[in-house]
Amino acid sequence: TRSWWIKKSKTITFVLREKKDAERNSQYLNDNGFFSKPFPITTLKYEDFKSLNISKNDFNYVIITSPKALKILEKIILDTIGNFTKDIRIFSVGFETTYQLKKLSYTNILQANNSSQSLHNLIVINTKKEDYGLWIAAKNRSVEFEKNLLNNNRKIEIIEGYSTHPILELPKPLQTDLIEYDFLNLVIFSSRNVSIAKQILENYNLFNIVKNKATLYVNSENVANKAENIGWRNIKIIKKNFTKEFLDNIIKLP
Repeated sequence: TRSWWIKKSKTITFVLREKKDAERNSQYLNDNGFFSKPFPITTLKYEDFKSLNISKNDFNYVIITSPKALKILEKIILDTIGNFTKDIRIFSVGFETTYQLKKLSYTNILQANNSSQSLHNLIVINTKKEDYGLWIAAKNRSVEFEKNLLNNNRKIEIIEGYSTHPILELPKPLQTDLIEYDFLNLVIFSSRNVSIAKQILENYNLFNIVKNKATLYVNSENVANKAENIGWRNIKIIKKNFTKEFLDNIIKLP
């Protein structure tokens, strides 16, 4: 029963991600004997693919900053006439995105080190001013990456192919868990999600309660710095290239 879990397990792990990712990752933890629940903080919405109007001949390269963009990239490849094929040069933000690209048979991939800064450097080094890039991005993305490329005279076009929307309602059972458990592990993979998590908790007057007994497990120094700057306390970095590797390290926690 629920009361048994509270007495038996004083620690619970929440995965704070997009709804489907949170559910999938939390299930993986549970399947491996680590008590977890999803804490969905965003939902994913794709734009209408019919509105995409791309001429493949215009672009020398593509920028992919999330595996979520691959659904749109595949649509462009299938529907556009020209030389924009699966051997076009693609700049990938990191290991997991590259892995998914290779599964889809893309062959000309240059991989950054899981950060926007390393991706920016990779593009600037490997392109010329006259080249023209296509970035398949989220609507609610950071503008700094685009600004930095423009400052280095790199021309890009942006397709806003998808968006993630914060879930600002906190179900009552989740509120109860956050209050009743003695220790909370929070798995968060992005700076934006760190901010959204704080906003959700503040809306329910739970941020101070949660931050005092929570450990944030994040995947980069950038996310850790953001969390610290906005008031989270106990933050641990697990530097792993793939979600599964990250979760496997969570499973090994005492």
